[in-house]
Amino acid sequence: MSTIIRAADLPISQWVNGAGRKADIATGDGWLLGFAWLDRDAPFSDYSGHDRTILLLEGPGFALDLPAGSTLTATARFVPTAFDGAGPMACRVRGPSRVLNAISAYPGWSHTMTITGGAVPGGPNAFATVLQGRIGDAGPMDTIPLTEALSAPPGTLLAVVRFEQDTDR
Repeated sequence: MSTIIRAADLPISQWVNGAGRKADIATGDGWLLGFAWLDRDAPFSDYSGHDRTILLLEGPGFALDLPAGSTLTATARFVPTAFDGAGPMACRVRGPSRVLNAISAYPGWSHTMTITGGAVPGGPNAFATVLQGRIGDAGPMDTIPLTEALSAPPGTLLAVVRFEQDTDR
């Protein structure tokens, strides 16, 4: 199994706009995977030119007021929600929550986030964050770079994020 990126060892820093806390799991030229804490109502950082996917991990969730006047609501754990990163956006929390974020810049990059158990193929710029259960020494919120295929034991749930170069967009 690949090296484990332990959630407990990640340094915590401020969001780009300074309104919240985050911990970057992995970054590349044009993409980011990380945790964010939604402790209070706050504006989301403007990521114009980026696609975003957010996954509620812990807490009661939040509502995100999008620029077009619609609202994205996340109250169910482990349900990936994709949206355009262009701001301004206001986040209204229902209580302190933690999320997993995948962000990719376009044109040039795209990403997918899926929730799965069982066998996961390897690949470049691909990661599996343990949501429930364990894989070897990796426990909940730890991330495994998918440098090779991975087989999760029964009862284990993973968030699998893949970043791919995308020149067609």
